[in-house]
Amino acid sequence: MTRSSSVDVLRGFALLGIGIVNLPYLALPMAAALSLPDGTADVVAKGIVSLLFEGKFFVLFSFLFGWGFGVQLASAARAGRPAAPQYRARLIALALFGVGHAILVFHGDILLAYAVLGAGLWALRDATPRRLVRIALAMVPLAALAFAILALLDASAKDMAQGAVDLSGLGYQGSFLDAVAQRLADWPIALTVVVLFNGPLAFGAFCLGLAAQKTGFFEPSSVTQRDLAARIPLLLVLALSANAVYMAATLGLLPSGLPTTLGYAALALGAPTLAAVYVVAILRLTPRLGLLVPAGSMPLTGYIAQGVLAGALFHGWGLGLFGTLGNAALLGVACLIWGVVTVAAVFWRRRWARGPLDAALRAVVKGLGRLGSRG
Repeated sequence: MTRSSSVDVLRGFALLGIGIVNLPYLALPMAAALSLPDGTADVVAKGIVSLLFEGKFFVLFSFLFGWGFGVQLASAARAGRPAAPQYRARLIALALFGVGHAILVFHGDILLAYAVLGAGLWALRDATPRRLVRIALAMVPLAALAFAILALLDASAKDMAQGAVDLSGLGYQGSFLDAVAQRLADWPIALTVVVLFNGPLAFGAFCLGLAAQKTGFFEPSSVTQRDLAARIPLLLVLALSANAVYMAATLGLLPSGLPTTLGYAALALGAPTLAAVYVVAILRLTPRLGLLVPAGSMPLTGYIAQGVLAGALFHGWGLGLFGTLGNAALLGVACLIWGVVTVAAVFWRRRWARGPLDAALRAVVKGLGRLGSRG
């Protein structure tokens, strides 16, 4: 397969992990999504998600965002045109889509954060790969601090649920407008979580992605890719160890206080190392994973479509299953939703070159670019 196909396969795979992590926050009250479930199967499912999915797939998507930024810079340079106007328009468009997504589909939207962090990436467009890697490494302790803060917030979730903060998500059981109102009410908390949980590691992954583009990481003869593959045994040991500690913290298996806080902080190491393992594994399997290419070629459509399908299943304007399924069942439903989106993308691409929302984003970027040039 081509370099582009490899990237699309990675994106298609990343959609699975993102859907698995996000679904509980679409299908359960926030208080339930943040707390430990009762049943054994649900506890096991929550543990699997913590160990193998949480934090890993937004890192993968962020890495590909940084790589795509590098591709845009290179394309603009070859064409002899400035990259700034289109990139600025793209960030504004992402922010607009992010706000719309947060209000209409999922309060845990990351597109707005990508737009803000993407502005910071522009300042590093001329940085050497070595400097970009150093900046990415500097994000790890910052992420550890952010995860530690989240541990403190998570510990207070039960008290918040019993206090003045409404975490019941009752609006999701009503009409679509009720759900919109509930998302607006939940957005401040969700945005705080996104800033802490996603912010530092996402920016670090942006930098690594840009460095990957500058070094030709996705080229068949890439030395960087070969060096990363050679380090997989070490990365796997680090990843499984750190993520096991994080899983223990999320399941309440560590003593409260400092041990649990440090357990959450371990994700700062566990997430990027396991994401790196996934990258190498998927690249090796790419020739067998062609089915993922269509979905990966329309990542915005796939990302938002998963949230829309989840809303249709769980919210009051759809089947109204909100709060009725546990973590184990939601793990299966998330895989089913991803499968539906993946297959639908195959049929869509037989007729159209881009996903509908990806085409809409492109149109908005062009429109903003024309407005900017007139200004």
